[in-house]
Amino acid sequence: MTQAVSDLSLARLKRHLGEYRPQLEKALLAIQVLETSHSESDEFALALADLQVCATVLEPYSEGLVNAIEQFTEDQPDD
Repeated sequence: MTQAVSDLSLARLKRHLGEYRPQLEKALLAIQVLETSHSESDEFALALADLQVCATVLEPYSEGLVNAIEQFTEDQPDD
């Protein structure tokens, strides 16, 4: 495997992580709000809605991220 292919795989992996991370961070923040707020509060309802949006956005990103990880792993040189 050439270094260029490995570099491309790493760049692809980083791109997917860069897209995935912000949504994951939003989801984690929403979970924290759900854990600490009253279930009948506006804050709770908003966090629940935010979490649902994040889950919807993360689902296809997760598939792309898994594919990028697999490609990166395949492109690593055998030692």
